[in-house]
Amino acid sequence: MDNAKETDFGGPENQDGDPHLIQEVIRTYQVLIAEIARRTGMKSSRFALMRLLADADADVGVMELARQLGVNAAAVTRQVHELESERLVRRRADPNDGRRTCIRLSPKGRKLMDELLECSREFERVLSSALSIEEMAGTAMALNKLRTFVEGLR
Repeated sequence: MDNAKETDFGGPENQDGDPHLIQEVIRTYQVLIAEIARRTGMKSSRFALMRLLADADADVGVMELARQLGVNAAAVTRQVHELESERLVRRRADPNDGRRTCIRLSPKGRKLMDELLECSREFERVLSSALSIEEMAGTAMALNKLRTFVEGLR
């Protein structure tokens, strides 16, 4: 039985009266990612992998991608093979460790990612009809602060 009730901030709270922050973040993330996938026509896992590659300053290893995505390396390797077969990424052996593979977006992958990011930005403009610019900025700041804090726990 769920003992949640509405709080003053408009979200559910637990029996102790504390907000279910993690629950709300996860539920909102799932809904947003599903909508981005619907709008872009790309699976959310593929979008997440390509976004990491697009944000990277240099080639990225499979193990690092897996760590950032929170999945095992085999799952990343499978996706990289698919992306490579579509010429969206380039792989090369790590010059410092021949057992490792480094990945980066290809020019075709970068072009696709630019299009997907524009679609994502358009979705943010749609979201602005539900939240004011100030609310969006405050939410982004709070989420960034939480992410930075949690990353510091590692």
